Amino acid sequence: MRWLRRLVALALFVAALVGGWSFAHRNGVLVFVDYLAGTVDAPLWAVLLVAFALGAAAAGAIASYQAARLALTARRYRKLAHGLEEEVHQLRNLPLGPPDDARARDRALAAEGLGRSG
Repeated sequence: MRWLRRLVALALFVAALVGGWSFAHRNGVLVFVDYLAGTVDAPLWAVLLVAFALGAAAAGAIASYQAARLALTARRYRKLAHGLEEEVHQLRNLPLGPPDDARARDRALAAEGLGRSG
């Protein structure tokens, strides 16, 4: 199975080389490119390759920005959820009745006939 994977990878690599060479051979005509930094005469295949690379870099930068923004938002929500989970845990651990000193006070007031109203 390993040799088959290597054979497929080698075939894809050779196909990419042959395709690239064929593309460069068919598009070897010199073109004049006027851009902000100046002008240049370059083969068409090189101009297309640079344009593709610049587009891919711009798309990658935008995707990286969006991914970083989403990661920071997710981190903020994870921290918020963690804090709320801790609060729920603390509330679950509270005693159900009044504290012992409150019970003693209630008993003393009841003994005097002044009990709690409401």
